[in-house]
Formats: sequence, structure tokens, C-alpha cells
Amino acid sequence: MNAHPPDEDRLLRYAAGQLDEKERAAVERHLESCPDCRAEVALWQSVGAEITAANAALRPPADAPARALARLRAPSALERALLRTFSLLSAQAYLVRRELWPSTAILMFMGIIATLLLERASFIGYFAPLVAAASLAVIFGPDHDPAYELALATPTSPWKVLLARLALVHGYNLVLTLAASLFLLLLIPPEMLGSFILGWLGPMTFLPALALLLSLWTGSGNSVAAAYALWLLQFIHPDFIPARFAAQLTPAVEAYRHFWASPFLLVAAGGLLLAAALWSSGRMGERLVRSPL
Repeated sequence: MNAHPPDEDRLLRYAAGQLDEKERAAVERHLESCPDCRAEVALWQSVGAEITAANAALRPPADAPARALARLRAPSALERALLRTFSLLSAQAYLVRRELWPSTAILMFMGIIATLLLERASFIGYFAPLVAAASLAVIFGPDHDPAYELALATPTSPWKVLLARLALVHGYNLVLTLAASLFLLLLIPPEMLGSFILGWLGPMTFLPALALLLSLWTGSGNSVAAAYALWLLQFIHPDFIPARFAAQLTPAVEAYRHFWASPFLLVAAGGLLLAAALWSSGRMGERLVRSPL
């Protein structure tokens, strides 16, 4: 009875030529006296020879290395999306009215000065939403974009154009207001900063979104007037309500005032208005494409 190698895996490694000289000599001595192991090694060697022959018969395309390098160097889907987004933002930053950037900064600086003089930090929460609403009302439309119809006719969807301008201008407004809030730590305790920011974030989301949507329907001048009027309605004192209507109007006025004092409601409503504005801009592009030249 023949003694087999302690590790039968060595037969496979022997057939593949992966043993060192000492192990190979030991396996060969065993094979001289074991026909079963010789047959197994012969089988694996035959399979290996067929695989080698099949691989040798395969010929890769001549341009395979160049294609592989091109694929490795090609940007990923995320990189392509980021590049497209950056290109769109860069193009729209150039098309937004240039005076918008310094004028907004100047108005915000004036608001900070007024807040410090009045020594009322809450004033910036009333002032900043009005500035943001006025700036968003003039970022899109034939009155403010000389190439408006051309922009609607480009392959880039109008809602993407509006979204890019919205991100640029409203992001700029938010950064300015956040910087003003940090500066106003001179007036408010640091632990109150979070609730202070939340106090202006709601109105600064809803009111500009409302002004933007109305500007697409009625023009920027009318939209700003309407948005400001709706903003001022919350400050109506109950004494100004006629006595005969007080019972009916007072609950409505209180509910309206509560809405403006609820940041989460304002943010949610502002999001819906922004979605409606993007949809409206898309409809404008569709009407332009369908209209006869």
C-alpha cells in the first residue's frame, strides 16, 4: 500500500509547478510508486494545458490598453455631475444682475448698524427677509434678463437656470445674514444664537419664496409690493380692527400672526412655494418652445 503525501493539495501545486525543489522531489518519489496519484497529476496537467492553449488563442483588441486607460481617466458619474453643476452656477453668476451683490451687502450692513443703534437684535429678523425677498424677485424674467428668451430656448431647462440663480442669490443672502447674526453676539448671549437664527430663518425662507413665485406671474414690482404687504399684515394691532368685525377677524389675525412666528411652518411653506416657482419656470419654457416664431 502506497503512502500518500500528507497534503494532497501538493499534487495540484506540483501539476501547476508551484513547489520548491525539495517538495517537488518528494512528490516525484511518491509518484513512481503510486499510479492513482500519477493519474490525478496527469489530469490536472491536461486541464492546465487546455486552459493555457485557450488563453493563448484569445487575442485582445489592439486598442484595449488605450480604452482601459481612457476608462480609468474618465470622470465618474458624481464628478461629471459636480462639473456640470459648477459650470451652470458659474454661467448663471455672470448673468445675474451685477448690482445685486453689492447692494444686498450694503443694505445688510445698514441693517446691522440700525440694529446696533436700536440695541434690538430682533430687528435684523425683520429686515433681512425683506432684503432677501426683493433680491429674489429680480433674478428671473424678461424684465431683468436681456437674454431671457434665449435662456429659455437653450438645452438647459428653465427650472435648472432658476434653481442655479436661486442657489447663488439666496445662498449669498443667507451667508450675509448668518454673518450679521454672529456679529450681533455683541447684543445677544451666545447660548441664544441658535434660537435667534431660527427666528429669522423661517421668514427668510417663506417671504423670498413668495416674492419669487409672484414675480414669475405678475412681475417683480408687483411681487415685492404683495410680499411686503403680506409681511406687514402680521403687525396689525387688534385696536385697528373695526369693532363690528372684531369677533370675526381677531381669530384670523391671531392665526396669521402665529403662522409668521412658527419657523418650521414657514420653512415648509417656503419649500412648497419654491417648488411651485420651479414648476412655473418650466412651464414658461414649454410655452416658448410651442409658440410660433
